[in-house]
Amino acid sequence: MKKYEQIMKYAMQMELDGYNFFKEKAEKFNNPTTRKLFLDLADVEMEHYNFIKEQLEEYLETDSFNIKSEGFNRDEKNIFESREKSEHIAETLMESDIPDLTVLRMAYLIERDYAEFYRKAAESADDEVAKTLFNKLAEWEDGHERLFKSEYDRRMKEYMNLPWGG
Repeated sequence: MKKYEQIMKYAMQMELDGYNFFKEKAEKFNNPTTRKLFLDLADVEMEHYNFIKEQLEEYLETDSFNIKSEGFNRDEKNIFESREKSEHIAETLMESDIPDLTVLRMAYLIERDYAEFYRKAAESADDEVAKTLFNKLAEWEDGHERLFKSEYDRRMKEYMNLPWGG
């Protein structure tokens, strides 16, 4: 087995688990825009899975990663900022009947764990291309974590200020 092969296979499994989580939890929301956010995030996780799969295949064939690929340079921060603005996520989540804080908390913790995994992989990499790849993956997951954490914090504050009995 090659040096980074196991890391990449584990990363693929994490992304697949993230995809399944967001897809499954999307069905729990009544609000269609919130559901769409989770479905969109499931799609992003599948894009990550496919990107990592391509990188693994490249690595197995050439002993290197292709950080010059089209997928590597996409700016996920802008993707989520534009989706948040265009879909009015803040307003629609606030309108949800019951704040599903547990799902939001799970989502940001999952993304935080993924980012931490990639940062540790980058720290342990002795190859600059591998370091760059793992740091980029951590950056993508950091953006997802921030999205969910800020929404979780906002919704928790709302929830804590509701009069008892809703």
